[in-house]
Amino acid sequence: MEGDRMVPIERIFEEMEKQLRDAKNSSDESRRREALAAIRSLADVALGDRPKNGMPEVKPLPLSAPQATMTAPAQDADGANGNSIFDF
Repeated sequence: MEGDRMVPIERIFEEMEKQLRDAKNSSDESRRREALAAIRSLADVALGDRPKNGMPEVKPLPLSAPQATMTAPAQDADGANGNSIFDF
C-alpha cells in the first residue's frame, strides 16, 4: 500500500501540521473549521479513503419528520370554531 500513494506521507504530515498551526493561531471560528476540515481530508488521503472523484465525501444529515400535524379546529354545535372574540 505504501507504493500506491501519489503524495509522500511526510508531505501530508507537513501540511497537517501547517493546518493545525493555522487552527490554533486563528481567532476566527470559520477559519478554524476550515483548517480542521483540511486536516480531516488530509487524514483521509493518508489512510487511502479518498473518494474516486477526488472531492471530499459529504455525509447528509438525517432529516427528522415533523412532530406536529395541522388539524382543523373543532367546531361547536352552532358552527363556531371555538373561543373567539368574534363569536356572537
